[in-house]
Amino acid sequence: MQNEKLWRAIQKHQFDEGFAGRLAQEERWSDEFTSGAIEEYRRFLFLSQISDTPVTPSVTVDKVWHKHMTDTRNYWDELCAKVLGKPLHHDAGTSPADDERHREQFRHTRALYAAVFDEIAPEAYWGRKEQKDTPTRRAITLLVCVLVVGATMTTGNHNYMALGVFAAIGIWVLFSGMPFAAPTKSNSNAAGCSAGGCGADCGGGGCGGD
Repeated sequence: MQNEKLWRAIQKHQFDEGFAGRLAQEERWSDEFTSGAIEEYRRFLFLSQISDTPVTPSVTVDKVWHKHMTDTRNYWDELCAKVLGKPLHHDAGTSPADDERHREQFRHTRALYAAVFDEIAPEAYWGRKEQKDTPTRRAITLLVCVLVVGATMTTGNHNYMALGVFAAIGIWVLFSGMPFAAPTKSNSNAAGCSAGGCGADCGGGGCGGD
């Protein structure tokens, strides 16, 4: 891996106490999903430093980035100054031209991710739409699946029973937010961040952000 020293330093960076909990509560994510989102944010940070051109995160990763920037001392004094060695600014888009530029940057970012980490960026965190993995959502999905299977089994008809099982599987895949619910191939049409797009500006001096 290019610049393993930097990657190890990013991995070792300690967020403020309670950061993950606040992020999970604000975004209504499970602890497991939040942990994964933070790890993908670490990967985005690394890509922002080794890329020859600006990079753009996904909607989910951008939420972690925004939240981290609100912990100003940890972000600017610890991460940027001591780990990255330079500011990492958030460059928000304001025009259609910016949208197209950020879409292209997002395609570049996903391609770079695959090249650097030797794997496709996980759709659960880098997909076209944000996937929220919450305990409530999973519980409701599971309950619906059980009810579908139970209703079909009471008929005693094996064909209906099989149909019920397949229907339950389909419901689980569509609504549970599991990683395999989305395609695993690189998404060339996806736009990163939220409406308007965003990117990372690694140059320049001073501290700022949105």
